[in-house]
Amino acid sequence: MTTSTTNSFERRQKGCSRSMVTPSLFLFLAVQIVLLYIYSGYNSQLTGPGDVTLKSFDAPNLGMSADCSIKDRDKAIKPTITASTPTTLFREEYFSEVDGIFKGIFSTKPKSFFLKFQQEIDNFDLEERCRRYGFSMTAKDGQPQRPNRRIFYGALIADEPWELLDIIATETHGIFEGMVFVESNRTQMLFARPIRRANKQVYIDQFKEMFGVEKLQIREYVDEESTAVELVRENNQRAEILKGWKELGMTKDDVGYIADIDESFTRDFLRAAQQCPYVEYFDYEAHKCSNSFEKKSKLMGATRVFESSPECVTKYRNWFHPDMIIGACVEEIGDDSVHPIATRSDGLHRDKGWARSGGDVQNLPDKSFYPLHSAGDFRVLDGGSMVHSRDGDSSGHSAFHLHNFLADFNSTRYKYLTYGHSDWQALTKPLEELSAENRLLVRCVYNETDGPINSGADYKEKQDFQRVEGGLDTRHPVFPIYFHDEDYRRRKHDAILRLVKEDEYLRVKRLNLIAEELKMNALVQRFREAKRFIWAHEAQVEAILQKVKEKAQAL
Repeated sequence: MTTSTTNSFERRQKGCSRSMVTPSLFLFLAVQIVLLYIYSGYNSQLTGPGDVTLKSFDAPNLGMSADCSIKDRDKAIKPTITASTPTTLFREEYFSEVDGIFKGIFSTKPKSFFLKFQQEIDNFDLEERCRRYGFSMTAKDGQPQRPNRRIFYGALIADEPWELLDIIATETHGIFEGMVFVESNRTQMLFARPIRRANKQVYIDQFKEMFGVEKLQIREYVDEESTAVELVRENNQRAEILKGWKELGMTKDDVGYIADIDESFTRDFLRAAQQCPYVEYFDYEAHKCSNSFEKKSKLMGATRVFESSPECVTKYRNWFHPDMIIGACVEEIGDDSVHPIATRSDGLHRDKGWARSGGDVQNLPDKSFYPLHSAGDFRVLDGGSMVHSRDGDSSGHSAFHLHNFLADFNSTRYKYLTYGHSDWQALTKPLEELSAENRLLVRCVYNETDGPINSGADYKEKQDFQRVEGGLDTRHPVFPIYFHDEDYRRRKHDAILRLVKEDEYLRVKRLNLIAEELKMNALVQRFREAKRFIWAHEAQVEAILQKVKEKAQAL
């Protein structure tokens, strides 16, 4: 066990105030003294007495547990996932399940609570809405206006909790003409998983009511012989979405919309895509399906990311899904006698010469014969452009991503172990070392100091993303309608904090650490947080000094 291993269940909630200084050298020196005083008290809080054994946290079993044998901690571990019974009120609410599908944390508000927000958005002024996203109220000369466009939705589905579906359904209720979900019997890394919802009328009816849609499929994908893994298998599953759209009556004038189940355009943007008289992305004659530098047929969201909790919001970051493409440019829907089907030697990406990238468009025999888009092209093809909100009082986003809004962190670890880009140490690494997103999450729920971004700091301290201080920034109104329920947000954040603690408890238990190792890890974690704390204050002082220097030069 190395000294870099974290032991996050030893962490403490902290409420350290951030000092403010006036622009003078005298006060700068005073700040340094105050900083040392603050850190001295802060450090004594961290290094105070506390248990470092497993008995320090009496964690009930998670809703899922991973049984594994560790012969060598540096080698990959393949787990067996088994169900267990909830033992507390918290778990009875959070992990109640039907057919093995977890519930999660639900809003307790009646549907009427969210209906007023939906109706308010639906009644926004159309001209202002179109201007907000750069769409036009007037079509180009000779081009038809197509208000009230039909949108067909598609996503892969697995064991996502009902909570996640409820959030997306609340945002999009009554918008889609048709919806197709695809569920596979194996993960992207070919781990077997049970089919729970596909082709079951009870769930089809439930989804129709949730999303307010009449045409809906939950398709099953089974391919036991395939050697395709990772994104290739994912692409093969998504191809089922296009088949479903065709069966549901999608035409070349309709809009195809593919997302991961935890992504969504905002309701405001979806109404703009439906109702604005002219959207160039949906004008076939304007681009003829091209995704070159000059012409773009693929529309992508400028997506705000929420990491596991509504209060852990990433700042200065745009995710670039979900995606929309007009039906005339989509396989199964468009005319393949005009726009051929690209060859794909690797099963996913277009071969060179088939407009594999924006620069590769020039290699097409005839640029007017740009290939139709596969379902995988929605996600991985170069080109297209992100559409931002242009309102001055918004964050500029047009969509949101509820990353890792899973029912527990065993599910998270299992995902990192068995899905695309798998990590074979996913059961033994500290949660914050699984990904940059989890690093933000863990420090967010413990209210710890963010590490520096893209600096020369130690790899385990720096972060790819930092969070919005204070949680959900309501001055930036791009967030799910569901998050208007403040009680839900509080209960969700509290649940995530508890689950992060439980995850670390079980991880340490799997490693079977001795008391000395636990104590060492706790001390290392305290030291690492202290380094981030000092770095953050030094950065504030440097920023203030720069302002002082600029003001002095201006005199």
